[in-house]
Amino acid sequence: MIRPLIYLSALSLLAGAAAQQQYNGSSEVDISSCPITYYGQKYEQLYVNFTGENVAVCFDGFYDPETGGDCFVGPPFVEEVFKFGTNTDDNGTFKRALQTLESDLICTVDLTFPNSGQEVDLTLGNFGPEAAVYLFTENEGSTAFDVEIAGTKFHTLNVTNYPELVEGFSFLDISACRVSGEVYPPDSQVSSDPDTCTSVTCSSTAELRTTGCGPSETCQGNNTCLMDAIYTCTLVGPTVIDFHDNVAYVEDRCAYVVLSDPTAPDYRVVATYQERRRKDVSFLDSFILEGPGFQIDIRQDGTVWVGDTPVTSEELKQLVPDMQFSLDQDGLFFTFPMFNYTFSLFFDGTMAQISLTVPPLEELTLQGLCGNSNETLSDLRFSDLSASGCEILYSDTPDSSINCITATDFCDHLLEDAYTSCHSVVDPTPYISACAETLCSYPSVDGVNCEFPGAYGRACSLHGVDIGHYWNSVAECSPSPAFCPGRTCTANEFCGERLNNGQTGCLCRALFASKYRETNTLGDPTVCGPNSASLSLVGCLLEEQGVDYSALHLFDPTCTGQIDEQNHMVTFTYDNINTCGTLVTANGSEIIYKNVVTNLNNYTNVITRRDQVYIDFTCVQTQPDLKTMSFRIKDSSVIVQVTSGAWNYTLTMNAYTDSKRTEALGSNTDVLLDQRIWVELNTYGLDNSLVSVVTDSCWATPDPSPTGDVRYDLIVNGCPNPNDPTVMVYGNGRGTSNYFAFNMFRFTGKSGNIYLHCNLQLCISNCVPACGARRRRSLGPKYKSEHSAFISMAWIN
Repeated sequence: MIRPLIYLSALSLLAGAAAQQQYNGSSEVDISSCPITYYGQKYEQLYVNFTGENVAVCFDGFYDPETGGDCFVGPPFVEEVFKFGTNTDDNGTFKRALQTLESDLICTVDLTFPNSGQEVDLTLGNFGPEAAVYLFTENEGSTAFDVEIAGTKFHTLNVTNYPELVEGFSFLDISACRVSGEVYPPDSQVSSDPDTCTSVTCSSTAELRTTGCGPSETCQGNNTCLMDAIYTCTLVGPTVIDFHDNVAYVEDRCAYVVLSDPTAPDYRVVATYQERRRKDVSFLDSFILEGPGFQIDIRQDGTVWVGDTPVTSEELKQLVPDMQFSLDQDGLFFTFPMFNYTFSLFFDGTMAQISLTVPPLEELTLQGLCGNSNETLSDLRFSDLSASGCEILYSDTPDSSINCITATDFCDHLLEDAYTSCHSVVDPTPYISACAETLCSYPSVDGVNCEFPGAYGRACSLHGVDIGHYWNSVAECSPSPAFCPGRTCTANEFCGERLNNGQTGCLCRALFASKYRETNTLGDPTVCGPNSASLSLVGCLLEEQGVDYSALHLFDPTCTGQIDEQNHMVTFTYDNINTCGTLVTANGSEIIYKNVVTNLNNYTNVITRRDQVYIDFTCVQTQPDLKTMSFRIKDSSVIVQVTSGAWNYTLTMNAYTDSKRTEALGSNTDVLLDQRIWVELNTYGLDNSLVSVVTDSCWATPDPSPTGDVRYDLIVNGCPNPNDPTVMVYGNGRGTSNYFAFNMFRFTGKSGNIYLHCNLQLCISNCVPACGARRRRSLGPKYKSEHSAFISMAWIN
């Protein structure tokens, strides 16, 4: 009964196998779907060949008796034919026979050779890094396969069957590690170097393992590892806690050397300081990392720049291949070799922490705010990156929200039980001192107060003490997002929390905003031009008020502001082409162009949940003063430049001898008595779609003064003198120019000099004078104001 049971066991190994393919003669077989690691060398091809003296199954080429290879070499068979297939089922046969296997079976490679009416099965098992093989046959006698490595016999698979006893199987674990051609069995040492404290072993699963000193240790030789020293420097707001727990306070807005090494002049770390909400308190604003061939600017809003260009993490990696860089909701993190140490920098826009991993027993000699420097703060000021006047100190008005007693109590939280496990490793005293120094002079906004317990917690974790987020509940702090997601703040802005809703945004720095806050304005004065007007608002002031600039518009809702991406100024403009709903009114002496910047679209809403914006946007055009000029007839064109209020425009008076006004009176033109003369009055710089010019009156005098006793009226109340039929007026009140005609005359009993004076009015509506019969029914001109504009021309005999 033994023989049938063994046969059934062999069949069970092939259960679930894919259909086998038959090969005739020597053949190469692809086993990439089930690769085999043969004594530490992974193969994806098999080479089966029949030599007449042997049948060989090799991994590295067809078998050559002279050179050998990685092969199974067996006896010759009657037929030079074999079947091949793969199988993914596992019934546990391998592991029951081979207790050394630790990994699970993945698949098998099955080779079947017919021999004398029986079959010889050679099955290879893939166990990942491990591998095994078994030989099965029912042939009587001995069937043996030599197991060779690089042509050298290493083991033998042998099945011996007797008529009364069939063994059937021979199993072999072919797991090992191979290094430089040498084979190492599992659980053996490959190499050891006491000078570097490293050793290489072949694990129990036939994997190479390298061990040495831990990540925070340095080899001292003789396989001795000592813990590295961790030096931590913390910068929060205006305070600096150096590597030796000394606390410094930066008062101005300059750049300072944080770390430098005289023996490595190519490397330097510089920090810049700027004010935020108060003019008298400076804050850490950015970092500059300098190294051979690079200068990296890490800004307060979370962006990283090289020169004038923002860069991505991939671009940064190309610039500094040894640098590891990451950005998450907590902040920026950099690690790379610097000053012959491992340098790490964490920065969340308000707090920065620098750590250096220094070999044991080595003295740290770096200079700068964080180092051993005996220099004063002014000595460490880095002028190359400091703005002019950065050292000037300012005062600011007291802030009633600052309570130093309450602030000190908050900072003393670091002495509570949640932190005691770290007190022996990281002294909390300098953190408490820096916390109180800052919060007694600056309000607890933008998460500044929570930066100090957070910085202490990070310092503890760097020294191997994890206090978790206990400090959040003890200090009543909730993690706030670092930086302003998706925003790039300008030099006049910082990333902070809006006080009305707690959301982050680009807010105004105190010095920049002071000129606007002192006058309670949101931007610059209105700029009034000849045919246009513009108003610029400060984007960060709008953001502080929770005002969305894109929701602002003029009277015409389609006239919105345009933001300058360089300085975040929002500009609104209207002109004579697009008036944007501008209202034009007159109050006698002035023409008023009124518009507003607002976010109101529907004035009938009962309620609103946003601040209402209504900013006056007005330009004024003042009626010109009296202007009188005398010219001889040869200078027939009179030009008066009127500068009045915020507007500039020009008045001209020209005389012509033809009705089309193309033949101007020249220097040699003689004017005869009763000759027809055309006089044109024109203005330049006025918008004819909004304003009209009315020639209210014109009269002649024999003397230069327009108010002499003797005068002759040509135009009266915008209409021709009814007593002089030669006078005609054209286009009066219909635009920004008009003209009239009369026949030349002279004053009786006077010299031949004629002085012509005209009084002009600027008008908005109802500008055409009512002349003739209509004038007699009118109560008087509607366009008149209390001030007039005069221009004169003279004919001198």
